[in-house]
Amino acid sequence: MKKIYPFIMFYLVILTLIEAKTISSEASSKFFIKNIQNELGHFRIDYNPIYTKISQTNNNTIFTLRVSSRRNNYEEIIIMSIGAIGRYLNKQLNHAIKQNAPVYSPSIVTIECETPVARDKVIISSSLNSNIVIQFGDGTITAKNLWFTIKSSIVASMDFTIQDTSPEIFIADIDFENMISTRIALEGKNNPRLSTIISTALKASWVPGLESQLENMLVLHLKENHTELMRKVMGQKLNDKQMLRIGKQFFIHIQKPYEKIKQSHTRDSLKYVWKGNQYPQDLDQYYTNYRIKHNL
Repeated sequence: MKKIYPFIMFYLVILTLIEAKTISSEASSKFFIKNIQNELGHFRIDYNPIYTKISQTNNNTIFTLRVSSRRNNYEEIIIMSIGAIGRYLNKQLNHAIKQNAPVYSPSIVTIECETPVARDKVIISSSLNSNIVIQFGDGTITAKNLWFTIKSSIVASMDFTIQDTSPEIFIADIDFENMISTRIALEGKNNPRLSTIISTALKASWVPGLESQLENMLVLHLKENHTELMRKVMGQKLNDKQMLRIGKQFFIHIQKPYEKIKQSHTRDSLKYVWKGNQYPQDLDQYYTNYRIKHNL
């Protein structure tokens, strides 16, 4: 395994100390919303500015966008909206990393689509990990696979006010989970012990009827190999839903080339540090011991 982590740690510590991390949250939010609205304008997507907002829940920053569709094209509008946001986020984060400067990036993206049903209007709402949004924007995830993911979290309401639709994802620290998942993938990329599980998972991925088997396999792998890591670094024993969120992101990343995983981990780490956190030393220490133990 390449020894890149002292460099990453030094890089992250420096960025933790720079004053730029204290940029005005309100100004960043307004700038972000304005640019997203411009992106939506390119695709002629109707949105409601009153309900387009940024909020904070626990450790997560949530960007909520309300768009409008005709009766029979809400899937298309939701997919196009996520694509526009994903492309913008990917571009902004890549630019910020090159410039060594923080930029606003939400932890969670919530799409609310207002669509007519008979004489009434219904709001179809779905909340996604922002990394999934970015992965769709850069082509890592296809539209078919994205909709497969969205369907499991959709909530429809006849009311115009949507409450938190995915309580589990709002309660967790999503930026922290993303950073953990990319680090596990980074360490596991050159680990021959993972070849069997990855080969099997690739065959099962996105196949109807095999999704639950894939999910169980990912959770089991994390439990058997990373329970101690989770306890040390995250300070608690993770439940299966948290393990599954981390496992799904790990599975997406482990299929990429090593350099792409390293880039993703740097990006996720910076997003975590930009929130005023420090890169966890226990994470480095765990994998130092892990590589020694397994002769990697």
